[in-house]
Amino acid sequence: MKAENYSRTDRRKAWIREQIISGALEAFSEMGYMKTTVNDITSRADVGHGTFYHYFKNKQDLLSKLVDDLAEKVDDYVQPKNMQLTVYERMKYEAQRILEYYVNNSSILLALKEALMVDRQFEEQWLKISESLFKRIERDIKGSIQKGYCHDINVDVTIRALTCMFEGYGHHLMVQPVTPAEIQEVAKSLTDFCYKAVFKE
Repeated sequence: MKAENYSRTDRRKAWIREQIISGALEAFSEMGYMKTTVNDITSRADVGHGTFYHYFKNKQDLLSKLVDDLAEKVDDYVQPKNMQLTVYERMKYEAQRILEYYVNNSSILLALKEALMVDRQFEEQWLKISESLFKRIERDIKGSIQKGYCHDINVDVTIRALTCMFEGYGHHLMVQPVTPAEIQEVAKSLTDFCYKAVFKE
């Protein structure tokens, strides 16, 4: 449904929800997920407690819905639009998009990682995002092994090692200022490393 087809009430509800989400992300970034309270969120969103609870059950429910929305965007965000890319070009494109995904969604992802330490309910959501981000690496490598393009490697160990490497560097980029040019440079370096380690010359 187009925005102009929404009623004034629907548009106002959507605006209030976005205000609450914006306030939550601001609070998460400033204070961390654990220290943030509903009061911290409502004061930044300039809404009352009753309004908050009309949209979300609690802080955990708000984060859970943010993560669900984020997980739905992973495939489209990382999937190359150009189907004529070589394996190396596709890996480099996907590496850059994975790192950009971490940086562009750092407020939600950092809150999720913090919430994971104390609330097991978020484990499944984290795994869903992680598996969506890295299933293309698995597909590229397994497909190339079948064609004889790769060294004799333990596939599962290699894929897990590469996944951990990207996750680790993604976390590193989330907690410090980074430019698009720096992301491109890191993506190229990681791709070169992976490609040379896995693929035959």
